[in-house]
Amino acid sequence: MNPCWWREIDFRGWNGAVEFGNDLIRVVMVPTLGGRIMAYDLGDYSFLYVNKELEGKLFTPEENYGDGSIAAWKNYGGDKTWPAPQGWDTEEEWHGPPDPVLDSGVYTGRWLECSPEKVSYEVESPPDPRTGIKLFRKVTIRQDSSKLWLELRMKNISSRPVAWSIWNVTQLDTRLRNGKGYDPNCRLYIPLNPVSRFAKGYRVIFGEEDNPQWGQREGNDLLVIPYLFYVGKIGVDSPVGWMAFVNDTEGYTWCLRYPYYPEEKDAYPDGGCSVECWTVGRGVVTGKDYSQETGYHIEAEVLGPVRKLKPGEEQFLELEMGVAKGGGRFKKVTAGGYIIMGGGARLEKGKLIINLSGGVFYKGRLQVVVTDARHNVIWQQDLGEVSPHEEVKVDQKIDLPFSRVVFPSLQAHLIIDHPGGMDEYYLAYL
Repeated sequence: MNPCWWREIDFRGWNGAVEFGNDLIRVVMVPTLGGRIMAYDLGDYSFLYVNKELEGKLFTPEENYGDGSIAAWKNYGGDKTWPAPQGWDTEEEWHGPPDPVLDSGVYTGRWLECSPEKVSYEVESPPDPRTGIKLFRKVTIRQDSSKLWLELRMKNISSRPVAWSIWNVTQLDTRLRNGKGYDPNCRLYIPLNPVSRFAKGYRVIFGEEDNPQWGQREGNDLLVIPYLFYVGKIGVDSPVGWMAFVNDTEGYTWCLRYPYYPEEKDAYPDGGCSVECWTVGRGVVTGKDYSQETGYHIEAEVLGPVRKLKPGEEQFLELEMGVAKGGGRFKKVTAGGYIIMGGGARLEKGKLIINLSGGVFYKGRLQVVVTDARHNVIWQQDLGEVSPHEEVKVDQKIDLPFSRVVFPSLQAHLIIDHPGGMDEYYLAYL
């Protein structure tokens, strides 16, 4: 297992960037660009959108704000954190972007841990007098994983109470890799709420209600958003705690896992939205015509509940991103990886039949472990090596050395055993 590595670099003309990774992934953060993560790569594949027209450019706070309209926003790309709710009507709303402090201010950065096993880097925003807050973004990677752990912290640095949500925005690249337009085989998957407060399971926040990107489903519980070059935004009151982006042309998948707080469901912004999706393309939103946009990307956004903070108080939102080779019709995300539709595990005539495909977020060994109703391990078997660089395909019929009569209630776990521990990839009740 190769160790983690880290260094300071110039990134596409921006000075003061930091780069770190392992033999699976590469991460680049640029503190001077509002603390953004500007690269998250699996091997040679880059998931994050970078605005080529702004490469290497920095602006004064006055230039970053411009006239305050969305047309003045310097959209660098990458992954960033904002406060929510967004709006321009009251002082309890964040009037950005553009925003010269939290969105495009010069953050400070520091290494928190640098070792062969683990690297952590944190950026800190300037204090923002208008919102009364300061933002912190801590990124951690580990030696044996393609995951990125993102700890977001918001602190009230004012002398007054404030109330904000932590809002993280990831801009994912949807361009064709030959540079000739956008790729319609890029899709975002969002689990729907079976008892949604929204009639369609989602609400349209910006753009046309009949946007053809909205409304497609995989079964009854997954919203599928293909990138078709239309402008718009929707919000979903998803309680499941994951979302995923798939590029089927190239065969790569990005996943996000996040906490959901059902006891605070009425405190989520935009009428109860825990996740949102924005796309650029044909159409006009807030007075701007996006029809000539060539920066093809789709935004995967996750929000925490709006929480009141007294002076000096903090709130947190901890996220996990994971990337892996593969694609296909999506089913679910777990701690260990993602599963595509049509697979599973079952018992049939004394045999354990496993047939599933997907991708994993760890380099290690895949094991099947059978437990009883009290979670005691009855039997296990090694299924071989797995890696985020390779799609996972399991097609096995295994004779079990025990009788189902003796153990009427069983569970089959697919576990990834890696140097950092063990993570569950798939669970089936037999």
